[in-house]
Amino acid sequence: MHGLTKTAIFANSKGGVGKSTIALLMSLGLATRHSDSKIELIDLDPQATSSDSLRRFANRRFTVVQDESFFLGNGFPNNSKIINHIESKVSFKHNSNYMVFDSPAGSDPARSAFFLSCDIIFVPTSVSDADIFATKKFLDSLDELFKSEAGISSGKPPSVVILPTMVDSRDEFNELRTVLAHAPAYLGKPLYYSPLFRRAFRAEANDKNVRDLLLESADYIQWLTHLFVHSHTIKQRPKKLFQL
Repeated sequence: MHGLTKTAIFANSKGGVGKSTIALLMSLGLATRHSDSKIELIDLDPQATSSDSLRRFANRRFTVVQDESFFLGNGFPNNSKIINHIESKVSFKHNSNYMVFDSPAGSDPARSAFFLSCDIIFVPTSVSDADIFATKKFLDSLDELFKSEAGISSGKPPSVVILPTMVDSRDEFNELRTVLAHAPAYLGKPLYYSPLFRRAFRAEANDKNVRDLLLESADYIQWLTHLFVHSHTIKQRPKKLFQL
């Protein structure tokens, strides 16, 4: 029986909000929790933070991709190439297959039509004023992309999930929830700050930093990977913020 491929992207126009960190947690979480799956991490960031850090974990089930053909000469995403890549892997002879995109800072939904080919769009943001302001603008631009495609595509649009990152307290999480109350998206579980995140992309002896990070974040990774695996059960985008 062929397994369908599910596709997620971590995106925000703002840098430093945790896109690469959570892409790492998602990719390694899927690889360690789903032994019958095939995972492909596609790094769209020219800085190659994710791909450089995770390539050493690659094996027959976990592939790390950074392909220059996914970019145009002006640095914008080559939508047709990316969409063709997604569509070329609609099914495999595996029980489950997952494609995880890590996008760079400066991502613009207006120039990223391939977003619509994903099953779920994760929008990480910290609780700082600058990050929240940028996130609101990104969500507005994403909403315009959806509206421009309304009536053209008959498929279900991607679910949008805001991921609060580097949160220090429940009060901070509640503040973020209030500020984004009118966003037509889902609000995910908060990822609380830990000093381990500073060491996430180092190549320490025996990968102790990565093991420690996966252990400390085990509950969050379980929630995140479960949401992705079962993303087909998420209903249409809400009209205003809805906490998962």
